[in-house]
Amino acid sequence: MRRFLTVLLVIVGLSVASKDAQAQATHVPIQVLAVSSDKSFEHAQALTIALKRAVTRAEGFALGKGDFSLEVLSLALNCEIPPSDSCQKKIADKVGVKRYIWGTLEVKGKEAVAELHLWEDGSEKRATTLRYASNLTDPSDDTLLQIAEGGFAELMGATQGVLVVTAGNVSGEVFIDGEKVGLITDGRTELTVAPGQHQVLVRAKGYNDASGSVDVRPGASAEITLAPSPKSAGNLDAKRDTGKGMTTRQMLGYGGLGLGGAVALTGGYFWFQSYMQTKDDDFQAYRDRLGPNRDACEVAKTGADGVPPDASIVDHCDKNATTKTVARILLPVGVVIAGAGAFLLLTDDSSEQPQAKKKTPTKTAVQPFVGFGPGGGEVRVNVLF
Repeated sequence: MRRFLTVLLVIVGLSVASKDAQAQATHVPIQVLAVSSDKSFEHAQALTIALKRAVTRAEGFALGKGDFSLEVLSLALNCEIPPSDSCQKKIADKVGVKRYIWGTLEVKGKEAVAELHLWEDGSEKRATTLRYASNLTDPSDDTLLQIAEGGFAELMGATQGVLVVTAGNVSGEVFIDGEKVGLITDGRTELTVAPGQHQVLVRAKGYNDASGSVDVRPGASAEITLAPSPKSAGNLDAKRDTGKGMTTRQMLGYGGLGLGGAVALTGGYFWFQSYMQTKDDDFQAYRDRLGPNRDACEVAKTGADGVPPDASIVDHCDKNATTKTVARILLPVGVVIAGAGAFLLLTDDSSEQPQAKKKTPTKTAVQPFVGFGPGGGEVRVNVLF
């Protein structure tokens, strides 16, 4: 019985070892040399470990055995850093591999910059640059691991991932990390994006924005499902909602109407005063003493045709001229200001009555007109819609 169990265990062990060897044979071995850095050893060591973790996590690859340093190998082979093409071949022969990753790192202020290279026997050399925050010095940090995975994917040729976005049955715009990247139709779209963590937002007419985060692996497909909720009937557009009941356009419009109306009303008052001054009894009596088509104000200055000059009439004429000038300035200015306010209100698209907006697709225009003549003036406002 014991002999039978012993034989059975040996058979199981050989079977497992055979499967492990077969699985190892199907993976492409790749060596990672310790990243070289003149002054930032801690950063270089952390990135080296993160790169090795990225290789072990990548499908179809196996991390080469042993630990090798670019600096030690370069010194032993009498090579410079960065190594020349011939030295890179010598390093491969020394390590005994057909492909390996080497790199250099430098910290510039708050940013770490790493230049990574892939050497592969019989293939073109590949390189990529990684830039990340210099405070990432923990090799177990997931953020540093994602950066290393992205760099490894670029070296191996898998630089993008596929993101599938589903959002009910809405049609609208898709934003990734704050930038518009495409459209979603009938609740689904597929996008090609860079690997890493992304913030996804779907914006559709009649629905509240829906957002979420997703992690995209290099050369892999990821999916995120969002659920935009319909806007309520009284819900204002977030872009136009000031939180104070009126938009800026409405406040300017009502303000223009109020100010313009007040200015125009003041101008009308002065115009009425000017008219009443021409009906003054003393002025009328003085003018009746003159012949037709004679200017009483001019005659009052020097006298003519037996009518003596009159200082009181001159003062009355000067006062009337001032009153009329003020009226001619204030009235049209008030009309223009009020017209501008009316234009802002008529063209404001934040109305809570969408049906009314659909019935007035044409542009609305306000055209104030002010005219003057010897017999009076004219004020007219044309509203075109």
